[in-house]
Amino acid sequence: MKRLLDPLFLSYCGLWSIMHLFRYMEHPVPLLNGHLTDFMAVPAIAHLALAFTRSYIVRDESYSYPISYLLFIALYMSVVFEWVMPQFSAAYTGDMWDVIMYFGGGLFYYYVHEKRITLKGKMLS
Repeated sequence: MKRLLDPLFLSYCGLWSIMHLFRYMEHPVPLLNGHLTDFMAVPAIAHLALAFTRSYIVRDESYSYPISYLLFIALYMSVVFEWVMPQFSAAYTGDMWDVIMYFGGGLFYYYVHEKRITLKGKMLS
């Protein structure tokens, strides 16, 4: 599971932790507070899922998710967190910018993160 030590994945986790620390201290960072965490959510989830899939399901370190899988993750998160959950809890608010961030994060993961790890079927890191 050395894949979990990937610098971009660690960046997602670190930034998410910092944003939540600022929220906890009641000093949220405007703009980044809501949208950065949403942007990083799909890449973080996809990276964890891909590490698990590569290690335990397909047992192939060069396997990568097609873009349709990443868009499905973004769609699922959008429906659950921006449409369904706001109907049941005041802690959630439906926001179109969050939906855009989920999809942007999925595209970032596909075109930047995943491509950085795999180049012509060979591992870079």
